[in-house]
Amino acid sequence: MFNFSNALGNKSGNNIENRCKIAVSENTDYKVLGIYGSGLESEWQPVAVYVLLKEIYKFKVLRREFKHLSPPWQFDFVEMSFGKTVVFVYNLETKFNYCAGPNSFFVKKK
Repeated sequence: MFNFSNALGNKSGNNIENRCKIAVSENTDYKVLGIYGSGLESEWQPVAVYVLLKEIYKFKVLRREFKHLSPPWQFDFVEMSFGKTVVFVYNLETKFNYCAGPNSFFVKKK
């Protein structure tokens, strides 16, 4: 028998705020509504986002796509035809573990 209760753990006082979420709020005209995908996953890599975008194009649900650059941050926005907007956040200086959590969020204009 396995016990997974320690895997989730309690919230500790050392929780680090997601740096990508903060970057969206500070560097764009959007506010984060929630995580796109799983909060347990690490950052999406640009190649994985490229594959996802190919699928979005294939199913014809993309209204528009645009980028916003605010060094060292790059924001790739994807506006869907059903009204949702998703942003993928990348740090151009640090390639891995730059968010302290996921880097993809549902957003809306402030």
